[in-house]
Amino acid sequence: MYRSQMTKRERECRSRLKSYISNRELVRGTLSVRERVCGKPTCKCTRGEKHVSLFLTRSKDGKIEQLYIPKEKEELVRQWVKNYRDVQALLEKLSSMYWNTVKRKG
Repeated sequence: MYRSQMTKRERECRSRLKSYISNRELVRGTLSVRERVCGKPTCKCTRGEKHVSLFLTRSKDGKIEQLYIPKEKEELVRQWVKNYRDVQALLEKLSSMYWNTVKRKG
């Protein structure tokens, strides 16, 4: 389909999608916070102040993969996950437009 044949919404959506893919990093995964107790008898975690860690998880080839995310990379990785979800939402929007086009023509 040529750009001139696209609706304004379609062109805008494709343009935003292109911008995400060419200018931003993205990663598929879920961020999860874990709290744990280390087991050292004199540690603060034995008094209820658990150790907090952030992990990025995803499923790949039927297996769960996990990565520990250090504090200094937390904001960066959170943005990458958000970018991926934004791309997913744009793709879903485009897909719905085309679905409706096929539905009307059928």
